[in-house]
Amino acid sequence: MRLLDTCEARLAYGYAMERIGLEPGTEIGGYRIVSPLGSGAMGAVYKAVDGGGTAVALKILHPNFAPDAEMRRRLGREVAALQKVRHPAVAQVLDAEADSAEMFIVTELVDGPTLEEEVANGGPLDPVDLHELADQLRDALAAVHAAGVIHRDLKPSNILISDDGPVLIDFGIAHGMEDARLTSAGFVLGTPGYLAPELVDRHDPSVASDWWGWAALLAYAATGRPPFGLRPLEVVIARARSGDLDADGLGPLTSKALRGALCADPAERLSADEVVAILRTAAEDGDEPEPEPEPVPGPDVVAESATVVLPAVPSGAPVDQEANNDGSTVLIGQTVAPLPEEPATMVVPVTRPADGYAPAPPPPPSVPVDSYGGRADVGPPITSTQDVPLAPLAAPGYARPVVRRRTGSVLAIAIALVLAGATFPGRALVVLLALVLVCRYVGVMHDAFHSRRARRGARGSDGVQAVARAPWHLVRTVVATVPSLLVGASAVVVVGGILWWLLVTDRLVVGGSTPPWAYAGVVGIAVLVAVTVLWFGPVTLLARYGARVALGRAAPGWPGALVVVLISLVVSAYFFGVVVDEHPIVWSPLQEPPSFAP
Repeated sequence: MRLLDTCEARLAYGYAMERIGLEPGTEIGGYRIVSPLGSGAMGAVYKAVDGGGTAVALKILHPNFAPDAEMRRRLGREVAALQKVRHPAVAQVLDAEADSAEMFIVTELVDGPTLEEEVANGGPLDPVDLHELADQLRDALAAVHAAGVIHRDLKPSNILISDDGPVLIDFGIAHGMEDARLTSAGFVLGTPGYLAPELVDRHDPSVASDWWGWAALLAYAATGRPPFGLRPLEVVIARARSGDLDADGLGPLTSKALRGALCADPAERLSADEVVAILRTAAEDGDEPEPEPEPVPGPDVVAESATVVLPAVPSGAPVDQEANNDGSTVLIGQTVAPLPEEPATMVVPVTRPADGYAPAPPPPPSVPVDSYGGRADVGPPITSTQDVPLAPLAAPGYARPVVRRRTGSVLAIAIALVLAGATFPGRALVVLLALVLVCRYVGVMHDAFHSRRARRGARGSDGVQAVARAPWHLVRTVVATVPSLLVGASAVVVVGGILWWLLVTDRLVVGGSTPPWAYAGVVGIAVLVAVTVLWFGPVTLLARYGARVALGRAAPGWPGALVVVLISLVVSAYFFGVVVDEHPIVWSPLQEPPSFAP
């Protein structure tokens, strides 16, 4: 019976070999191929549609896995476990086939760039976005662990950024190859810099090693750089083992959280909840980076690339200098005593062999590892990460300060302005224009000052040059405010004018006769339109940025934010009372609107 199974598997292998490189329109397992999305050592990934026309990601596993009966059994258990996971930040496994001539996995098709591409194109995440990413991925990874699955290859290219947030993908590397044959050959698969030190030292994958990888990808998101450099690989592995995190440019709270989670000893690591709590504090209170020491030459930083193989070493042994040195997912070969043929501890079910969005495990050792050496990433655009440009690096020794959002404070001030404008529209609009000009001026000055330092480094003459350029920045501020001012004035005239005309001509009647507060309500709506356009209209980004800077200096931290909100609420309550008391509208310094008398 064993011989028969082997013969059938080898026939399936030969048949499946003919199916690699499927043409659009090909039917397989009830799915119609639309286009290729990528390929990797474990198989090829296609965009496909099911019988109902729903787009999916279909991954056909490499035919070299066909003769492996244990691999098929593990794949079945893996899929069964992952299909129970229902979490918005985990790509859902929809279907799988582990028993036919062609083994494949079907997952939802997630549209969006990887975290690696997002950071490379948009720069490191600020404390608020970093906390949100950490919080959402913590919940996703906890859901995966609850299903009995360990990922083991958490890294930026295995996180997709969809419209609804991050999505965890590619479980194929984790335990899909954790069978007796590969274990006996003494290999560990992972990505240097994102592979927990205990895995490099030949310990079994665990929940703790996944959380280490989670913290490592958060460090990348916070800095825009691989957490322990990228090459040479022996340096990366050594730095990971010693916890030597590249934390340049991080604030003390963020640095504390990530360093604590990336300790080499699992027993000393901060828990995921502790890390998220610290990052929440950094997001709420701000986390300005501390002055940095003189830069020390370190490993080159380049983007991740595809899955490769290189020998690695246990703790204390030298690293093979002939190892592949491109910083990708690697298969680390055993250089000391071999492991038993069967795993000494529990066997974790095969983790999902990728939904097609990220590198998957290499074929068994009997096949040249790089024979299918492309990436299996999914999501437009389909390019190698080598083609993604890195964000411009700041000058050595300088990190641009992070300015946290002050949404609550700004909203409270806006409400006070609108309520004041309902009775005193002219004065409220003057105050609004003055605030916009001041905020934009602060934003222009702050951005120009730190952009110059980012290009050239900090110099003693920076302050003098900033003062010298202040008049020019004032001109820039006034000129750049004109477009939003014109649009805002037009919007106020159109919206406010129409509503006012409807009221005074009795075409819009509130109750039996229009009460005085209805007129104040129309004026308040017009002021609200002005606030919205001047704050979110054309060329207003630096005004919002300047408001964050100004509030951060004038009312720092949550105590300052609380004071601003409380004062604004008191002002809002006062002017609301004025409206309720039917105070006549004071138009000065504006002219009164026309009466529209017939």
